[in-house]
Parts: sequence; C-alpha cells; structure tokens
Amino acid sequence: MSLSRQDALVAAARSVGIETSVDAELRTLRTELETLPETVPSRIEARRRVAETASELEAKRERVATLRGWMQAAADDAIAAEYRSAIRTLSEAETEHAAAREGLAAVRRRARTARDARNRRLRIEDRLGNAERTARRELREAILPRVDAAVSELPGNTVGGYDDTDAVSAALALVRAGRTERPIVLACGRFPDRDTAERWLGAPAYRIPIRGSPADL
Repeated sequence: MSLSRQDALVAAARSVGIETSVDAELRTLRTELETLPETVPSRIEARRRVAETASELEAKRERVATLRGWMQAAADDAIAAEYRSAIRTLSEAETEHAAAREGLAAVRRRARTARDARNRRLRIEDRLGNAERTARRELREAILPRVDAAVSELPGNTVGGYDDTDAVSAALALVRAGRTERPIVLACGRFPDRDTAERWLGAPAYRIPIRGSPADL
C-alpha cells in the first residue's frame, strides 16, 4: 500500500487536535493572501482606446478648421450649420478622449497596486512556507511517540519504530494514534478476530476475509 508517512503523521496529529506555535500566524497569513489581487490588469485595451479617440479627435479638429475656413471665405447658411454640428461632435470627441485617458490612468494605478500586491504576496508566501514547515515539524514531533508506541504494541510486528516498520503496520498505528472515519475496514492478517482488532484500534471495524485464510482479518 502507498503511504506518505510524513504527511500521514501530520494528518494524524491534526486529527486529534494537536496545535503548533505557528497556527495563529498561519491563519493570519492565509487570510492576507485571500485579500490580495490575483493578477496585474492589462493596459492593452485602455491604450488602444486612447489611440482610437485621439485619432477621432484629430480628424474632427481638422474638419472644424476646414469649415471655419469655408465660412470665412463665403457666407453660407448650410456651411454655418455644418460648422456648428462639427463643433458639437468635436466636443463629444474631446470628452471621449479625456475619458479614455482617465481610464488608462486608472488602469496604470491598479497595475501599480497589483504589482505591489504581487511583491507582498511573494513575501507572504515565503513566510507561509516557513510557518508551514515549522508546523509540520512540530506536529510530527508531537504525534510520533504515540505512533511509535502503537507500532511496538501491534500484533505481528517485529520492528519497533514507525519509520522502520512496514506500510501496513504504519497505517494501523496511525489509526490507533489518530482519529479517522469509522468504522475501520481491514483486510490484513494482524488480528485473530474482529473483537481483538476493535479493542486494539479503539474503533468499530469491518472484517474482510483474506483469500485462502477466511479466519484472518
């Protein structure tokens, strides 16, 4: 059976409520990470919009200048009306261009904030990694004596320590030292009967007979 022994020790320690000296720090750092922006916003669309409105604005300014010249050359009511219309559209274009520039400025501000947040995220993640390693070490150290004791008391085991014993013995010792979902389902020949298994594990157990040895558990 596949068993990550160090991860399993940590899980067993947490299952029985063991705490570490960095638990409060872990909660604080994880909360801080959740509040930080995830990504730096793109400025491509905002820049494109500024360029488009600038082009439109320049074209409308040229149109107004042209109509103004025509009006100065000849008094014509139609040209005057077209000139007034061009002035209105120029004003609208100026408003759109100003809004586009403000939008780009806002994106740049958000990008600066996001970059600062990204740098802060990296610092927090570094601290979090260190705290997690500390927590794992303390949890393993706290639970290992109980697991070693369970290994030494396991029927059929010939090795005295968790790190040296076989995977089945290690798993059974973890179940006894920690808390897990119940009932326990076993298919190994370590106990003569179900009652013995339940007493040793301290939990209800299901018996799955091994082929060729139906009396085993």
